[in-house]
Order: sequence, then C-alpha cells, then structure tokens
Amino acid sequence: MRETDEVGEMDGVGERGQMAAMIAAIDRSNAIIEFTAAGEILKANDRFLHCLGYRRDELLGKHHRLLVDPAFAASPAYDAFWDQLRNGEFESGEYLRLGKDGREVWLQASYNPVLGVDGKVGKVIKLATDITARKQAAALDAGFIDAIEQSMAVIEFQLDGTILTANDLFLERMGYSLEEIQGKHHRLFVSAEFAASPEYRQFWFDLAQGKFYRGRFERFAKHGNSVWLEATYSPILDARGRPVKVVKFAYDITANVAQSEALEIALAEAREAERIRNELDRAVQEMSTPVTPIWEGILLLPLVGVLDSMRTSDIMNKSLTMISEMRAKVFVLDISGVATVDTAVANQLIKITKATRLMGCEAIVSGLSPAIARTIVELGVNVGEIRTTATLRDAFETALRMVGELIGGRKEPTALLSRD
Repeated sequence: MRETDEVGEMDGVGERGQMAAMIAAIDRSNAIIEFTAAGEILKANDRFLHCLGYRRDELLGKHHRLLVDPAFAASPAYDAFWDQLRNGEFESGEYLRLGKDGREVWLQASYNPVLGVDGKVGKVIKLATDITARKQAAALDAGFIDAIEQSMAVIEFQLDGTILTANDLFLERMGYSLEEIQGKHHRLFVSAEFAASPEYRQFWFDLAQGKFYRGRFERFAKHGNSVWLEATYSPILDARGRPVKVVKFAYDITANVAQSEALEIALAEAREAERIRNELDRAVQEMSTPVTPIWEGILLLPLVGVLDSMRTSDIMNKSLTMISEMRAKVFVLDISGVATVDTAVANQLIKITKATRLMGCEAIVSGLSPAIARTIVELGVNVGEIRTTATLRDAFETALRMVGELIGGRKEPTALLSRD
C-alpha cells in the first residue's frame, strides 16, 4: 500500500506542476484581471497593468466600473452584465475600456465566473488581448470604404461575370434596381456584338486570373442609352492570393466624352474652314475685310494684301460691330496674307486687340510671319499682352479651347461613378 500511495503522491505533484506551467503560460500571453462577484478588483497581472496604464495599487480594491465609460457604468446594461456573471454565465466579445489617461483601449476578452464548492460564483477571471490597433485599422478601412461608396459607382461580380451586388450610385446611373441585375451577367451592360466577341471572353478570363483593368468603357443603361465610365476592374484575392471576385469602381464621364467628341467635330470643321479660307484667299480682293463667324462665339478676320492706317481703322470698326452683334468670345485676326507692316499699322493692330478685349472678347493674331515679327521688334512696337499663333490652325484650336473653357467653367463637372 505504501508504494502505491507514494506513486499517487508523485503523480499529483506532476499534475500540479503541469497546471502551474499552463497557468504561467496563460499569464505571459494574456492580460488577466480577477474580480469578486460584486465586481471589485482582486488582482491583475503585469500585462493587464501595462495595457491599461495603471499601477497595481491603483486598481486593487476598486470596482470594475473604473475601467469603463461613466455613461455605460451608470446604465442598466452594465448592471445586467454583472448580474449575468454572478449567475455564472460566461461572457466574451470585444470590449471598449478606458486606460488611466482616459485613452480608449479595445480588448478581445472573456469573463469567466469561477464557482466555489457551494456552487456559487466566488470570483470572475477576465482573460484579454489588446486589439486596439486592429480596431482602429478596421475603422479606417470602413471609413475608406464608406467614402468610396458615397462618391463612386461600385459593382461586384463573381469571377465569371455574374453580378453579386451594386451600390446606389451605380444603380441610379444605369437605371436599374438591385433586384433587376443581381444574378445576371455583366453582358447586360454591353452591346450584343461586344458580348459575343473573343475580346469580351478574354476580358473576363483575364479578370478571373487576377489581371487588373483600367480605362474608359462604354456601357449601356436600362433604356439603351450610352454611358461612358472611367473605371477600374479589380480582382479581389483571398488569403492565399487567389482571385475570389471582381469589384468595379467607376466615374461617369459621359458628359466629358460628349464634349471631346464635339471638340473633335469643331476641329474638323475648323480644318475645313481653313481649307476654304485658303481657297477664298486666292479670290479675295486685297482691300476686302470679311469678318466671318466660324463657330459659336468665334469670329475670323483674314487680312490679305497691303495694310495702311485707313484700312486698319475700317477693320477695327467692322470687327467691333461684328463682335457686338455676334456676342463673340474670341476674335481671330489672321495676317498670314500680309507681306509687310509699318509702325503705324503695327500699333493699329495692337489697338484692335485691346479694343476687342474691352468688348469682352479675346483676340488672337495668327499667321505672324518671321519678317513681320522681326519688323515689329525692330520698330520697337509695344506688343504688350497680344496673344499670337504661328498658323491659323493653331489659332482655331486655341479659340475652341478658350470658348470651351468659358462655357464649361459655368458648370459643375459631372462625376458619377459606376462600378459595372
């Protein structure tokens, strides 16, 4: 019997040693604090004290409410929390606590009631891990995502192009409700020809492989109207780097595309106007001064032949009259057909540009030949703020850009995001 007793005692010592080692390991890796069933602090380990910024003597004997927001400590929810613990109910979750300096500390914690031999809760042990940095990062991420949702059109797809969800901005721009598109394929937004093309199949194959796409995309809303989107298709990867879905972030640039197309048309018409002007120049008499509207808000006066003070005075009168009648914003004075000028004529041309500015119209002098430029410099004429271009084409492009800025500047740019 004695030998058996001794073995039992040795086994007991071993179990107690293992238990002590386990408790020591838990103590090293967790912030631990113990409370009475009433919530008074019995003890706290070094990790907990460091986490909350207290000394041990500043906590012992105080109540748990010292560590929570005063408003929560005075609430029925707080009383219910301790009632549950006193009833032996286990509590776990993420908890906001206050450190000594009032700073917020987030803890991933469990409150563990410890029962006595009488079956009643004798104390409560809390095991916790500081997750403040993780919570702050998550809050920033959530804020970032919310900002994107508020400012961009967003839509999510499965890797095969099936629609998962879309935000309100996307739905509003494309004219659909979520129920109308959820579970449908992305081809709903593209032309039938493009949807059947090898290029479209390659597009979704690449996305499923994790390839990122960015660019301008033409898509079609519910009623068939064209919508241009500046968008990115971004494959989302799982923890192992494998694509799991595709998210599209987009801005509506339909208005900008329309303006660009209008500008291209305007430039083409300007080039045609230049061709016509060149043909007319050969037939125009030297003394003619045709002030011609070439685009909304733009007047052209091509000068050919010999200029003198009388003619330039007549040019000024006709030009200012046309500017007033047409409410022109840009006046192009082309002197590529003029061979030479003298000081009086040069000064008169400068006066024309100043007079047009007083009328609220910007002047551009085009076709300034090297000979005339050199003459003006040698004559010491004060050119001031005259805007000049080497060719009439350059003048047209500058004029169109100026008119576009004057008109467009009154409007707020449309910035809808689509996430198709």
